[in-house]
Amino acid sequence: MSTDRLAQLRNMLAEDPGDKFLRYGIALELKRAGDMEAAAADLEQLLRDDPAYIPCYYQLALVLADLGRTTEAMEACSAGALQCIVTGDRKARAELLALKSELEDA
Repeated sequence: MSTDRLAQLRNMLAEDPGDKFLRYGIALELKRAGDMEAAAADLEQLLRDDPAYIPCYYQLALVLADLGRTTEAMEACSAGALQCIVTGDRKARAELLALKSELEDA
């Protein structure tokens, strides 16, 4: 991870604290850097603030699985799949359910 990129994203977020995409981007940068705990915490907070931010569920499930928190990862998939029904996002729902199935089989 480029610490410059992370710093740049954080500076941009300081200018616009409500920008969900920047928050998501920071979490993904943390994930790329291997800081899975921080990435999980950021994704979980983003979902508490905006449960309809669908991409977070998949990434959160991946991070939780990497941390060995498989049950929580499957719960993230289930919660995201339900939220996809509300938002009408069939593609994301299918991806989340497929990931949940992979986690169950692992």
